[in-house]
Amino acid sequence: MAALSSHFLEAILFLSLFLLAPRGQAQVYTTYNQYDPAAKNYQLDGLYCATYSAHQPLSWRSQYKWTAMDASLGMGPQMCGQCLEVVTNIATGAQIVVRVLDQSSNGGLDLETDAFNTIDTDGGGYASGHLYTSYTSFSC
Repeated sequence: MAALSSHFLEAILFLSLFLLAPRGQAQVYTTYNQYDPAAKNYQLDGLYCATYSAHQPLSWRSQYKWTAMDASLGMGPQMCGQCLEVVTNIATGAQIVVRVLDQSSNGGLDLETDAFNTIDTDGGGYASGHLYTSYTSFSC
């Protein structure tokens, strides 16, 4: 019986570590969106996550640049307010942390324009209208 409970505890520990581990994706189609949150006093009106995150203080809503995430990447209520460390393609290596506050339908990420420009250091993303990025999600 002790061996069974030991294996059970090991399984629980493994599952816990798996569920808490950062999640990520590679080669994600990434575009930009004119959220302009500062001009709107960082209000979440009209965004997918407004229902789940509008009660957050201004300091929380303005701490990171914003992004939308496509449902194909796992977007749902559980992603609202999570952060992504977005790393551009190998050509630039630029990175930024953004907060998920909206849902996109572009098949990838839709970064706030300022965030997109920050990682588009060679101008290739602006020229083509998109970048391919990778990201890791984490609780922030």
